[in-house]
Amino acid sequence: MVLRLRKSLYGLKQSSHVWYGTFKDFVISIGFLASRVDGGLFVLHDKDQGLVIAAVVLYVDNLLIIANKGLIGQIKDQMKKRFQMHDLRSVCFYLGMNIKRNREHHMIDIHQHSYIRTMLAKFRMDESWPVATPMAMKHHKRKPDEEDCDPTRYQTMIESLMYAKTTTRPDIAYAIEVLSRYNHDPSNEHMVALKRVFWYLNGTKDWCLRLGGALSGECPLRCYVDSDYAGCPDDYKLISGLIITFRGAVNWRSRKRKLTAQSTTDAEYYDFGVGCIRLTQISHLLNMLGIPTIPHVFSDAQSLISSIKNRIYRGTAVVHIATKYYLAADMARDGEIDLSYVPTAEMLADCFTKPLPKPIFLKQCAAMGMIGIGLGNGLGMGIGSGHGNGLDMHGNGLGNGRRNGIGTGHGIGNAVGK
Repeated sequence: MVLRLRKSLYGLKQSSHVWYGTFKDFVISIGFLASRVDGGLFVLHDKDQGLVIAAVVLYVDNLLIIANKGLIGQIKDQMKKRFQMHDLRSVCFYLGMNIKRNREHHMIDIHQHSYIRTMLAKFRMDESWPVATPMAMKHHKRKPDEEDCDPTRYQTMIESLMYAKTTTRPDIAYAIEVLSRYNHDPSNEHMVALKRVFWYLNGTKDWCLRLGGALSGECPLRCYVDSDYAGCPDDYKLISGLIITFRGAVNWRSRKRKLTAQSTTDAEYYDFGVGCIRLTQISHLLNMLGIPTIPHVFSDAQSLISSIKNRIYRGTAVVHIATKYYLAADMARDGEIDLSYVPTAEMLADCFTKPLPKPIFLKQCAAMGMIGIGLGNGLGMGIGSGHGNGLDMHGNGLGNGRRNGIGTGHGIGNAVGK
């Protein structure tokens, strides 16, 4: 006998899909449109002028509404008629992130002070001596005779920092990426390197990521792409890094690639193409929010920029590298991106591919929008005059779904409109 459920039950595999479909159908019925870039973003346009006047961001059963105060009240009243909701008023805490708003200067500071303090206390690092950088300058290949450490504790410590790394602390992204490679078989030297990240956080636990600033003037969408050819000392794989800024850092990545590049040219082609793909997604998201912009891609390799602009491929005849090159070349030809050279000293993605000395590292942290002791007030230009409200939402017997929205710190920066 096969029975068909009339209502999705909490805990079933299909619950998340049903919950998302129910919520999506409802917000569309009240005038919102679903984003093609991110399924967790819904926007409402003015019927006369066609401008975006409100946005709703969904992450599982947590909801953000961005609009003016009067419209927020109307949207909440409509949703309360359909769902059981807890109104948490103006947003100050969302998905483990503290959000501090400065309406006068149009700024938003995002941090995880309490979360980092909890992790430091959990692993008894709260009284450790601070260090200036999260990683030592030299990273050696593991030797066969190195003594192993407790892998469970090592993995737990790595896991505790992953969320901070992806949301509010781009400064530890490279260190965590490197140390995560040894989760399966860490040594005591790796444990010492991991403890150094905690020592660094103990000295910088009060740092914030700032988004915003003055609304006047041009604020382009910028992507900095860099690569470290044969950067992994264990197998000489490619290390790539990128950071995208829009009035502060909104997206970043440090990753060891699976491919073994045959030359620095191959490495640069591949990373440049990956950066263009990610930049295009964010550009489309901004355009949907009514913020037209031409993305700028920066590289410190003049030969790469010349090769792409002139459509002269100098890389290895490998499909996955050539396709990335021609993607970037086509986007440059069609005017979808603007290519620019930046000196290595000003390459913000440099700290995502290799450890840097203290002066350069602190300079790049400030340029990314990090603020705190020793960094000044950071960068950034205005995020907008909308008002965010946090809501904890529960569907009627539908369970809490698993649909990913724009919940991360850098995603919130994208969703806030103009």
